[in-house]
Amino acid sequence: MFHTAPALVAVFDGLATEFGAGIALKHTVREDLLKSAIECGSATPEIIAAAAEAMLAEFRLGADAVICTCSTIGAAADVANSTSGKPVLRIDRPMARESVRTASRILVLATLGTTIAPTAALIEAEARVAGRQPDIDSVVLDRARQLFLSGNIDSYLDAVAQGIAAATLDADVVVLAQASMAAALPLVGKTEVPILTSPRIGFIGALRDLEPGGAWGA
Repeated sequence: MFHTAPALVAVFDGLATEFGAGIALKHTVREDLLKSAIECGSATPEIIAAAAEAMLAEFRLGADAVICTCSTIGAAADVANSTSGKPVLRIDRPMARESVRTASRILVLATLGTTIAPTAALIEAEARVAGRQPDIDSVVLDRARQLFLSGNIDSYLDAVAQGIAAATLDADVVVLAQASMAAALPLVGKTEVPILTSPRIGFIGALRDLEPGGAWGA
């Protein structure tokens, strides 16, 4: 598991306990890659190249597969996957695939502006594969980001939940661009439209791809 946020370690350990019997998870956390992307305003080609190389290095350390959990540097997983004989997967791809399957109006929510473009691009790519042309809109929850940076996690989750609730008023499906936003879902309550998050959907999808008969299964 290749992260840029340490909080996701516990999230995916929990999912592995629930779904990944027999799977041994190793976590690599590279906060510096996301920090650089935020400072530059986007994941530049140099950042993507560095992230792809870091993912490929995991195979030299004994990994059988690498799953990137950061949407901002998700393109690096695609680059690494194209040059590796072993799978490098994006945790958000199954979520993007599900969004275009079920909706014609998709709203992408994020607390980081750097996450919007790569998430929208991934959704557009999956839409082309599916032969669909959804309307994709996006909203950055700036207040939530400031609360997160200040360390006020409870208020951060409240702000994300409020943003989710408001977003459901004008979309067929809401996509949470960052895996860390999923923790706010219990605060939202019942909504009229589906809320898609990458940790659970992506982890189940990755396991399916890696099992015998899957996209990468032996």
